[in-house]
Parts: sequence; structure tokens; C-alpha cells
Amino acid sequence: MDMDKMAYPEIFVVSGVELKGRRDMKKGTVLIPYTDAPDVGIGDVISQKSGQRMVSLKVLDCSFLEGGTLNVGTRHNNMLTLIVENSTAEPFKSSTSSTINIGSISSDQVQVGNHNTQITNITVQRLVEQIAKSKDAEAKSKLKEFLQNSTVASVIGAGATALLALL
Repeated sequence: MDMDKMAYPEIFVVSGVELKGRRDMKKGTVLIPYTDAPDVGIGDVISQKSGQRMVSLKVLDCSFLEGGTLNVGTRHNNMLTLIVENSTAEPFKSSTSSTINIGSISSDQVQVGNHNTQITNITVQRLVEQIAKSKDAEAKSKLKEFLQNSTVASVIGAGATALLALL
């Protein structure tokens, strides 16, 4: 196995010239060793061969470093580092920004947005007080039955009797 070929296995087209390089999709970088500096700058679009297709990459930033390869994996001395964005994938990305107009809200619990989770914490005492204030006989009956349960009483302890008195 030729390690030099693995160092820069991908082919990029910069200003009509094919150059070997390496792309790190996670970091959004492309490294291209060179002898004669390629004609590329911020805002340009380069291409990467991907099987039978071409991927368009928009150049967001670039750096030309003389002696940057240390001749590792290439016969070229210099290194071109590009920060790129995949232009080909742009139409397939979901939009992350939304405009939400909210008038007036009068509530204790409000949720606005996408993919949110809402967690409500309430004490047992507050739950009992709120149900006791209500006119819902069924809720009061079920809560009373719940508080009289031996397992619930053992978990809550002596407080269960005080809570039952609120009902």
C-alpha cells in the first residue's frame, strides 16, 4: 500500500486544474499541497470529484503556507488550506430559522419553538391544595383514594394525614 497516495487521496478542480488533496468534512477544511500557488480565493467555488459526480465547495477562507507540507505524503513543499462549505448540499439542508410572532400570553406554562420538552415540577402539597380549591368532586375523590393507599402513605409518611385534611 502506497502511504503517499493515501495522504492526499481526493481530486479537486481549482480554476480548471486538477489537484490532489484531502477534505475533512467535519471541520469543513480542504488541504491541497502545491508547488505553484493555485488561483483561488474567498468566494470562489472549487469542485471535488466524488465517484462519477462533482461536489461544489464554496471557499470561505484560504491560507497559503510555504513549506507547510514538510514533504510528507507529497513532492510539493507548500500547503493550501481552504475553509469550505458544501454548496451542492445547500438545497437539501433544512431551514433552522423560523419566524414566530406571539401576541400576549397569560399562562403559567408556555412552550414556543420546535422539538422542545417541557418539564413541570409541583409539590404534592401544592397538587392537593389546587385540587382542594377546585369544584371537581371526581378529582378530589381519586386524590383521597390515592393518599389513603398504604404504599403512598409509607412513601409520604405522616404528611399524608395532613394532606388528607386539606381535602
